[in-house]
Amino acid sequence: MWFYSLLLLLLSPLILWKIIGFKRRYPNYRLAQAFGLGSKVEADLWIHCASVGEVLAVRPLVLAWQKKQPTGRLLITTVTPTGAEQVAKSFPQAQHKYLPVDWRFAVMLGLSRIQCPHLWIVETELWPNLLRQAKRQNLTVDVINARLSERSFRQYQRFSLVSKPLMSLPDRFFSHAEDDAQRLKQLGAKQVLVTGNVKFDLTLPYEVIHCAWREQISSSFVWIAASTHEGEDGLFLEAHAQLLKQCPDALLLIVPRHPERFEQVFQQARQCFTKVARRSVDSLTAWSDHAVVVGDSMGELLQYYQASDVAFVAGSMIERGGHNPIEAALLAKPVLVGPHTFNFKDITEQLVTVGGALRCANVAELQEDLNALAANPTNGVLQGQKALAFAQQNQGAVERILSQIDIA
Repeated sequence: MWFYSLLLLLLSPLILWKIIGFKRRYPNYRLAQAFGLGSKVEADLWIHCASVGEVLAVRPLVLAWQKKQPTGRLLITTVTPTGAEQVAKSFPQAQHKYLPVDWRFAVMLGLSRIQCPHLWIVETELWPNLLRQAKRQNLTVDVINARLSERSFRQYQRFSLVSKPLMSLPDRFFSHAEDDAQRLKQLGAKQVLVTGNVKFDLTLPYEVIHCAWREQISSSFVWIAASTHEGEDGLFLEAHAQLLKQCPDALLLIVPRHPERFEQVFQQARQCFTKVARRSVDSLTAWSDHAVVVGDSMGELLQYYQASDVAFVAGSMIERGGHNPIEAALLAKPVLVGPHTFNFKDITEQLVTVGGALRCANVAELQEDLNALAANPTNGVLQGQKALAFAQQNQGAVERILSQIDIA
């Protein structure tokens, strides 16, 4: 682990710059907790989620656990302030702390202030010092909703001196699929159970099911580019410019993955279109007067999906690996993806196979698919129903995981 410790030391100035930036942008960020300081906490279950996506991913499992343990005390840690905000919104009864930076002294201080027998880590958010100290304190550590793409597997293999001892520390991994399980075992995981993806068990909130956004948008065709990354936004804006030639009142909702890019994407869209709105500024009824709306809000991705006729799941037009298409499928939206979906390879390929998603190899194919779906809305509805059926057929991960975990 000396190599990891050295690397962490070298990166310390960047880490300090990052957490100080959190404090400047988010006044409620508790900087002291990044160094392991803060009040003591007692809990029956501790769940670590890196940020918003992981908090939302584990929601079905947490709700099921709370139903089984109505008096159970829950602690949720996050790395980011936006993750903390989502915890407060999704689990108002839970205690929250920021995870200490993985410096050894900070982790030791932080864990000395947490009294809890069981730690769930969501989606392979593995920190060496955290895991080592948790095991020294005899915590049971389970990795929930674990996934490991072929690309990540190769990267771990390159640093096997660090990765193999790391993967042997958790007591169990509950993985998405058999391929993930085999890769985890090859890296040294002791026990891996294939339980599926808990996101399939998502219970759609009332405010999403009854979301009235679409009724307030008079555009005949609305599509979303969801969770975009740098290098993709221009491709979606180009595709939308071509779509407007066939469907002049079409509307693009472009939602960047990271909030620090909201302003950048807004300015980029303004270079392409004269009328660009922002969720934080413009009312829903005014969106149809614009060509593009930049979704500059957090925790509303499901509402954006619900308001759309077609959902492009981004991160897949570049070699980022794509994001999870399950939320869009559960909302019965026809799904589009790019060529790079290795982060969710099995789910995406199966969704394409059953006809719930279309793969666009490039911008030209994206334009073609958008034109076809805008011209024939019935085809989009049928594709969305296939996506929903696929999602429903894959539910049950929450029950499978809880049946394996005994928490008094």
